[in-house]
Amino acid sequence: MKKSLLVIAIAATAAIGIAQACTTAVYNNGDARLTVRTMDWFGHDDAVVVGTGAGMTNTYSATDGMQTDSKFAAMKIESFKPGIVAEAMNEQGLEARILYLGTAAGTKFAADRADVKNVDAANVPSWAVDNFDSVSDVISALKDVDVLPTKVCDLPKHEGECLYPPVHYQFADAQGNTAVVEFINGEMKAYTEDGSAYMSNDPEFSVHLVLDGEQAEAGSTVRAYDRRLRAKSVVEDMYARDVTDNTKAKASIKAVAATVFAGYDQIDPYVNDVFPTLWTIHTDRDAKEWNLDRYDTWTVEHYSFDMFDATQAKRVVLGAHPQAK
Repeated sequence: MKKSLLVIAIAATAAIGIAQACTTAVYNNGDARLTVRTMDWFGHDDAVVVGTGAGMTNTYSATDGMQTDSKFAAMKIESFKPGIVAEAMNEQGLEARILYLGTAAGTKFAADRADVKNVDAANVPSWAVDNFDSVSDVISALKDVDVLPTKVCDLPKHEGECLYPPVHYQFADAQGNTAVVEFINGEMKAYTEDGSAYMSNDPEFSVHLVLDGEQAEAGSTVRAYDRRLRAKSVVEDMYARDVTDNTKAKASIKAVAATVFAGYDQIDPYVNDVFPTLWTIHTDRDAKEWNLDRYDTWTVEHYSFDMFDATQAKRVVLGAHPQAK
C-alpha cells in the first residue's frame, strides 16, 4: 500500500510538471520564529512594499464584498501590474501569502451563495492580515465567506489577458501555527498538520503530504515538489539541531533560499520555459521585520513597523524596486 501511494503521488506530480515554484518554509523554535519565501514568476516584479494602518475601511470584493475597518496595521508586498498582495504580515505577527496553484491541479472556487459576503481570491491575504491575528481565526472566518474567482488581469506573459485565479494560500502566526488553504473542485481544504509549514505549487497539497508520509527524498530539479522537499530538509535539520537562538537560526535558514532559488535564465526542462526567483523575503515574526532580497539588486532591503504610523488609517509606500515608476 505504501509503495502504491508513493507511485500515485509521483505520477500526479509528473503529470502536472509545472515549475512556477514559489516556495515557503516556516520555522518556530525557542526565540526563533522565522519564515523564508520566494516569488518565482516570469519577467520582473516591482514588488512595492506598503504599510497599511489600522482603521482603514476596506471592501474585499466588488460583488457583495465583505467590508471591514481593519483591526491591525500590516506590511504588504504588492506584486506585478495588478498590485496583487502576494505577501503580508500584520503587527501581531500573522503572515498570509498567495502562491500559484493552477486549474490543472484542481483549483476551483466554491459557488457564490446569495446570503454570504464575498472576498475576491486575490484579496484573501489582505483580508486575513487586516482582520485576524491567528491561523485558527482565519480558517474559521474563511468558512463564513465566499472566496470568489474574480479574474486576475495583466500578469507578466499574460498582458491583456484575465485569468481564473490560479492560487492557494499559506498562513502562519506568532505562535508558530501554520495552514495551507486550497479550493479544490469547489471545496475548501485547510491543512494544519506539520507539513503545512512547507509549501510550493502544483500539484494539490494532499499529494505533497503523501510524499512527506512516504519520506520521499528531494531531487535536484526545479519542479515545485522537489523545491519544497529541499526547503523542508533544511528546516528539519534545524529542528534536529535544536536551533533556538534567533541570530543563529537566521543564519541557518538562509540555506532555504539558496536551495530553492531559480536563476533568471534557468530553463525548466519540463515545460521549456523559465520561472526565475524574482525576490526572496525573510520574515521575523517575533521582531515583526522583513528583509527583502531582489533578484537583480545587491542591497537587501529592511522593513519594519517603525517605518510608518500604524495608528493612521492610510496606505504608505515603504519601498519598491529601483526601476519602479
